[in-house]
Formats: sequence, structure tokens, C-alpha cells
Amino acid sequence: MFTRIGYKAVEITTKSLKTGIKTASNTMQKTSGTTSDTISLTSERIKMLKLYNSSGTRNHLFNFTKNGKIKIEQRVHGSNDLQFLEHIKNGEYVKPQIHYEGTLPSSRQGIEQSNKLAKEVISENEHLIDGFRYCGPNAIFDSCGRNISRFRNGNQEIVILDRTLDKKLVKTLETFNNRIKGKNLTEEQKLDELMKFVDEVFSVSKSGEQTSKYVATNLMKAQQVEVLLGDIINSGAGMCRHRALLTKILADEMKIKCRMVHGYYNGGGHAWNEIITKTDTYLFDAMHGNVFSIGNTSRNIVPEVLPYKITDPKNTTNLISKYFDDNSTVGILYKCVKHRSPITTSIATLTPTTNGYRIEPLFDNVLINGERINGAKEVFPGDYINLKDIGFQII
Repeated sequence: MFTRIGYKAVEITTKSLKTGIKTASNTMQKTSGTTSDTISLTSERIKMLKLYNSSGTRNHLFNFTKNGKIKIEQRVHGSNDLQFLEHIKNGEYVKPQIHYEGTLPSSRQGIEQSNKLAKEVISENEHLIDGFRYCGPNAIFDSCGRNISRFRNGNQEIVILDRTLDKKLVKTLETFNNRIKGKNLTEEQKLDELMKFVDEVFSVSKSGEQTSKYVATNLMKAQQVEVLLGDIINSGAGMCRHRALLTKILADEMKIKCRMVHGYYNGGGHAWNEIITKTDTYLFDAMHGNVFSIGNTSRNIVPEVLPYKITDPKNTTNLISKYFDDNSTVGILYKCVKHRSPITTSIATLTPTTNGYRIEPLFDNVLINGERINGAKEVFPGDYINLKDIGFQII
């Protein structure tokens, strides 16, 4: 699966693991050369987890929680509280109403907020206001709402947030508030409801290819058009930028701290969210149906997070991993696992096998997929390992 390129066995022996990690880092820097930080589940393991159906489309939302347990939710279609989107349940595409650039009402405050937040991260400390315009990163607007950026975002539409004009958006917000009202949900339960709702609203088809083709045909056909967010919702199909924007708006409504992030995923432009609760911080990707804990990326992270990258502020021609430090504790372990190197720690030893690793615990604080083990056991790609408070996944 991966090619070994001169790695030696990694020995991590101190109680805090610091000495061993430093040794391992030095060893790898001398022997590995240049490698990619992008690591993902194998297609075989994905099939084993049954996350996709036989045609390759996604049937489930799925979360990898911080203790390694995999939670799978069946995708919801046809909920009774979405009567105003009845056409979506029936699989009907509705073309959004298109406006020429600069024709929808704008406000000084809305334009200022749009320009202030024309960066890769929209802060959790500022709620989006009516008049906010969204056309991806680095989009700058004049007083009339026209995109005057030097680097215009191709034919991408300008999405307008305006609750006074947008009855469909208001109805969407009311529907979600009614869905969670009176349920006394925890923050994490609210995130589950938020993910399912955004996915349901924008998934007229389970086929991502069909959705992409529809959006490209109806939203990117005319250069720099304006579209109300509610009209995109009513169309029944939304890409990452639309889902991330609605996620931010709904989180603001629930008084949950939420960032909106622009970047790249597996080589293409992407938008997602980061949500901060009282207990943790999560990467929230409503396009791919993923929620990952990113509260402590130096000690516990899943490899699915690694392809999320942003532009390096020091060198704008480079992309950097937003959530992964390859010299951190878990970064060293992932380098070993990626290249099938033996791993020796003060807590357990991992020996490469044909299909994975054989793990032999030295103490009783070793967990596999959230369950404690007492003796040697073989682990496979996709299995999540906890060595005391260090978490990583076999790939």
C-alpha cells in the first residue's frame, strides 16, 4: 500500500514520550526525504465500513469521534417539516432566480463585513448580517455590491444574505429552529441535527456528480451573477460554499461559535466550518458529511483531516496543512504508520503485518476503536488506536 523509504524502527520510551519522539523525528528527517502529508482511508476499508453503496454514492453521514468510535447516521430524505421543499423530495431541480451583479440591495455595513471577511477564515465572533455578499476568498466589493477583486473567482455566483428579501431563507431558518425547539439538546446533539438538516436541504440527489453538474449549469453559466441564498436552497442542490454558509448562519442562530473556512481539499478549492463548543473544537464539513475533533491536533487526530489545507500566509504559492504538525507526537506516529515502520513506545509495540499491524500492549491503557484490550491483537486500516492520551488511526 505504501512504499518504505528508509525508515528505521521508532523507539519512544520515556513516560512523556518526548525523548523518543525527538529521536524519531531526527531519524525520519535524515532518511525519508520529501513525502506528502496527505493520508486517506483505503477504498477497501471504506467498502468494509459500508459508507458508500454499490454505485459509489454516499448513503450515510459519518463521524469519527475523538475516542475512535465510528458513528454512522442514515441520511435523511423526506422529513415532514420540509413541506416548503416538497419538490426536493420528489427529485425536482428548480433553477434559482438570477440577478445581474450589483442589482440586489446593498448596505454599507454589509459591504464592509463582506470585505473585512474576504479571507480564508470568517470569525466565530462576528455574525453575518443582511447585505453580506459571498463569492469565495479574496472577493472585494464596491459600494454597489460589485466584485472588484483583481482575481475574480471565475464564473462563481455572488451569494446574497438578506432576510428581509429572502422568504425561502427565513422559512429554512424557522424550520430548523422548530426542529430543535424544546428538545433540550446538548451542543454535540445540536451539531448532529445541524449536519443532518444541511445535508437534507441541499441533497436533492445522492450523486455528488449530478449535483455538481446542476450547480455548474444553473449558477455558473452567467458571469458574476447574484443569487439569494434561499433561491439556492429552493433549487435543491448546493456545493460546499453554500453548505458552509448555511451552516454558519444556522450556528449563529443557535448561538454556537462557528467559523467559515476557505481552503483546499484533495487539490481542489473547498469551504468548510470549524465549530467551537464548551468541550471541544470540531472540523465540520457539511459537503462530505464529516465531523472531526480538532481540539488537540498534536495528540489526537484522524487522517481524514490531513487533506484540508489553506494558503501559506508566508508564501502564497504553497498550501499548508491546517490541522497537522508532522513534528508533533501524533505526526511522528502517522509518519511511521504511513510507511509501515515498526513502532516501539513505553505503552505498546506495533509490528507491521501483511494487512496492518500487530499491537502488543505493555500496560492496560491501550484502546482499539474505543475498547480496551488486554492482549496482543491485529489492527487494520481504519482502526483507531489510543495509547494513553495519544490517538491515531491505522492507514
